[in-house]
Amino acid sequence: MKTVILALAIIANLGFPPIYPTPHQFEDDFVERTLVVIVRGKKAEITYSIGLNQKTTEKILSKWSQLDAVPATSTTVADPAKTTLPPPKINLDGDSGHILSPEMTKRFQVAAGKFISKNLNVKIGQKPQQLKLISAEPAPRHPFAITLKWELAIPEQKMVELEIIDSNFLDLDGASRTSIKATGDAMLLQSNAAPILIRAQRNLLTKLTPKERKEEMAIRAKIGFANR
Repeated sequence: MKTVILALAIIANLGFPPIYPTPHQFEDDFVERTLVVIVRGKKAEITYSIGLNQKTTEKILSKWSQLDAVPATSTTVADPAKTTLPPPKINLDGDSGHILSPEMTKRFQVAAGKFISKNLNVKIGQKPQQLKLISAEPAPRHPFAITLKWELAIPEQKMVELEIIDSNFLDLDGASRTSIKATGDAMLLQSNAAPILIRAQRNLLTKLTPKERKEEMAIRAKIGFANR
């Protein structure tokens, strides 16, 4: 018995990533999110993954369809009509591994590329930045449904202060994890997020106000560059 307890204790301390519910087990009005930033030289890549069930997806798509005629007010996002994306990657052979059907996944990823971008506000210093959406695809792993990626140009400075505020899904419950790292000549001097996603704490947003949920998903970091 002692041997079993010791083995379980060792496994618990190995730092394995948290176990998530499968998409089939997601509650209604619950959105699982991860926000990952990687800074490389003159660019940063922002990756956003979303997990949810079909009923929640339908609710979000209905809301977005009502907002579709409303003009964008954010200055941080490129006009979706001017954004060129690769063809959606949809697996039509058998189970795609997601609770969402291929058709629902396609509808969600196309709409998400537009509406999530509108509510992802990025600043360097006090200056709003324009994001370039580079992909919107079915997520490569459970429990997520889709993954979005943007590219951000980093100005030629010795040090930059980066802030990313996620204002998506503030009216829904959920959970979040955030991470940011710098590679090459970029050095992460300070941040409020984990250096890699596997070390990030999964935070439940259920009991938080919309303002607190926004703060929980925010990433703030100071990044230095050795060769500038």
